Amino acid sequence: MSGALRLKSKRRWLHERRSDPYFLLSKKEGYRSRASFKLKQILDEYRIIRPGDIVLDIGCAPGGWLQVASEEVGDSGMVVGVDLKRVEDLGLENVKTLVLDVFDERFVNRVLDASGEKFNVILSDLSPNMSGIYELDHVKQIEMVERVINVSRDLLKRNGSIVIKVFEGEYSDRVEKRAFRMFRFVKRVKPKASRKGSSEHYLVAKFFKGF
Repeated sequence: MSGALRLKSKRRWLHERRSDPYFLLSKKEGYRSRASFKLKQILDEYRIIRPGDIVLDIGCAPGGWLQVASEEVGDSGMVVGVDLKRVEDLGLENVKTLVLDVFDERFVNRVLDASGEKFNVILSDLSPNMSGIYELDHVKQIEMVERVINVSRDLLKRNGSIVIKVFEGEYSDRVEKRAFRMFRFVKRVKPKASRKGSSEHYLVAKFFKGF
């Protein structure tokens, strides 16, 4: 892409961002990202997080979902956030963050050390660094989804829940079938706050069967 085209693309992105109602609302209400409203809309409908819950947020940077989860669990709960990037301090006493790769073989032990117990809820808004080749990006993102599902078996309490972002494509049905084997309730959800034309949806899975 030429310099002129990159500049034009950046200007268009900035214009869309500044006119995005969820971006503007996130600034007004003090959330780190517009994605906070995706989670809020999911929670409003499915009531997954309750006061006192222990929640794991995988791919938590810049912290928008951490803020929402912190509000939901309250002072008696805890939220552990994990990301490859360090999250700037949110000033929330019930939130801990770790710089950690979900594919690290020590992942399960590290997050359990941070929480002290298994989790009621696992959240994942993970996306790969986008290549611009959708088929490749889809495969990489599905690998992340499958990794989250795998570690959930060791990290979730019985009857726990997960919310996972999924890029739609050739392999999205495969991960949904895996979720059905592990949970008693599975629903594909597209929050209103998702951008128009976005290929993402979220799997909401409740009542982990335990293994």
